[in-house]
Amino acid sequence: MNKLVILFLICSSNGIFAQNNWGLEAKVHSGYLAVHRPTIAHLPKDPVFAGELTYFLDLKEGETWAKAYATPRIGITTFYTSTGNLDILGSLFGGFAFGDLPFYRTDKHSFSARVGSGLAIASKVFDPISNPKNNAISAHVNVIVQMSLNYRFYSRNNEFGIGMGLNHFSNGANKLPNLGLNYPTLTLSYGNKRGIFRQKERSKYAGSWKAPWDFGINFILSAKDISISKGKKYPIYALNVFARKVFSSKCGVEFGLDGIYKTALLEYLPEFEKKPIDIFQGGFFTGYVLTFDRFSTVLGMGFYFKDRYLPEDHIYHRIGMRYKFKNNLLVGVTLKSNWGKADYVEWSVGYVFNKKK
Repeated sequence: MNKLVILFLICSSNGIFAQNNWGLEAKVHSGYLAVHRPTIAHLPKDPVFAGELTYFLDLKEGETWAKAYATPRIGITTFYTSTGNLDILGSLFGGFAFGDLPFYRTDKHSFSARVGSGLAIASKVFDPISNPKNNAISAHVNVIVQMSLNYRFYSRNNEFGIGMGLNHFSNGANKLPNLGLNYPTLTLSYGNKRGIFRQKERSKYAGSWKAPWDFGINFILSAKDISISKGKKYPIYALNVFARKVFSSKCGVEFGLDGIYKTALLEYLPEFEKKPIDIFQGGFFTGYVLTFDRFSTVLGMGFYFKDRYLPEDHIYHRIGMRYKFKNNLLVGVTLKSNWGKADYVEWSVGYVFNKKK
């Protein structure tokens, strides 16, 4: 997922011909470890504190998506955070790329939403002998997904901010146990615009935002670990058929049908003999879409209308990114979860059946 966010930073600057501001921002977080499952109720012990250092670009002009978002911000952040339980969970550090999109902005104030993703390194993980109580994180390398709301006040080249956000850490059920860590936080920040980033003009993508609907298909491949003792990964094959309508660069909707063949269900309730149709899951999904020229994000919720054994929940969630090439091919990665618990990471290749622009 972090690779696609970095791709977003590269692609999002295409077609912008302006003297964009660059700068540095320092941010501190204070929060707590949220108990999203009763089985991790033993983990929170201490308050959580975190620090960030960010390099950012404010995209000011141009005829691409940046114009519609009124000076959006993109950047790369390094971070360090405590976990709320030093003995069992240790600490986390890493980096992520992000996009910060303003809802409201003047010369003195702004209110914006930031979404980012990257990699996090955990200092302590599950071990059946030395650390058996850590049932939230089992891999040293994890994905971080951050979502936040930020208010900033500007004074010349200085900016002062407050905000609130949510940090999620997980390995996408690639290795168990993996209940994941979720941290709601409040933030304080200080930033300074250091100079001008002069960018050469590049070719622009003429978006198809006025097209009535896009119809497409995604072929999805993944793998899931379901047993701590076996340590075996089970392949997952899925097909997603979707219809998407983009009303503007800031607003779009997507409706989809999911067919999922999850071989991991063969190990669920082993006392029952299962046929191939028994481990098939069918779901209906609806999501909110943001577009940045050829790059787009999707965030939404679905429910299973066909799931015989229901190993997780009736409801599932999806957050991810897709990139559309000129020939209408799609590549993407999304995190599929159930109320804060990762199900698996979806790697997809697809095609959009609309007219090429």
